[in-house]
Amino acid sequence: MKVCVKGKLNQIPHLNDFLDDWNHEMQIGDQLNCVALTSHQEFRNIKKRFPFGIGNVLVLLTYFWHEMLPKMKATQKFYFLLSGERHRTYSRTEILGRICRAGFKIENEENANGTLHVVASKRSEPLERNDTCESPILKMKRVGKDRQWIEVYKFRTMHSYSQYLQDYVYEKNKLDHSGKLTNDFRVNFWGRLFRSAWLDELPMLVNVFKGEMKWVGVRPLTEHFFSLYTPEMQELRTKVRPGMLPPFYYERKTPIGLDEIQASERRYIESYLEHPFLTDWRYFWGTVYNIVVRRKSSK
Repeated sequence: MKVCVKGKLNQIPHLNDFLDDWNHEMQIGDQLNCVALTSHQEFRNIKKRFPFGIGNVLVLLTYFWHEMLPKMKATQKFYFLLSGERHRTYSRTEILGRICRAGFKIENEENANGTLHVVASKRSEPLERNDTCESPILKMKRVGKDRQWIEVYKFRTMHSYSQYLQDYVYEKNKLDHSGKLTNDFRVNFWGRLFRSAWLDELPMLVNVFKGEMKWVGVRPLTEHFFSLYTPEMQELRTKVRPGMLPPFYYERKTPIGLDEIQASERRYIESYLEHPFLTDWRYFWGTVYNIVVRRKSSK
């Protein structure tokens, strides 16, 4: 079965409920075709219609009204009362992320006639909704010690619903030398600034104080990234608590690719299991030197 959604997704009220309802009507493998006007396309259209100064002011007002107000608890009811949740502006990331959360897999996307056209197929039932999808501070499930799930806190540096696109971005772009996704379109403009200054990591202090993490240690991984590691490294990683400052930033020669990252983490874990305090002391100051003097960042 092929379903073609009438109208643009950003003009549909209660979009998550709408996508969930279509999912329940479809069988695995059925195709969903839809169109949306992304915020980037909307802002570009505004700038084309108005002179430079006026256009930029209208873009800021549109962003504030249609993107910020509906995502802040203090203003959500006020916004929905006046707008009826119509004519929202969603980033490309949020549009694709909402579709994936509703149990669909993105098969193709392209820009045509000033809009984003998406073809997706049903792969599962809708996923559980995460209350922090639009919050400035995120709680994200990560694999901790003894394979126990922990909720890691971070400042949002990506567009809303980005966590549902991890598989999709990985398939398109793979990993860079630091073990992060290359050309990750999910990162927003202030996120790049936060990452370059390590500000995005600060909320993890809550996890440190709770005893779920420590100052130095292997990075807490999502289930997807954890599955990319060898079974041996999965077993070794879960013998220790994850940390805020991963071994990657201690290395003088930057590890390239997942194999070298696993080798770097192995050196740290084996040393830590033998000499816990001395290893963390050495890695902590070595990492601080690389960040402050050699300008390594978390981007």
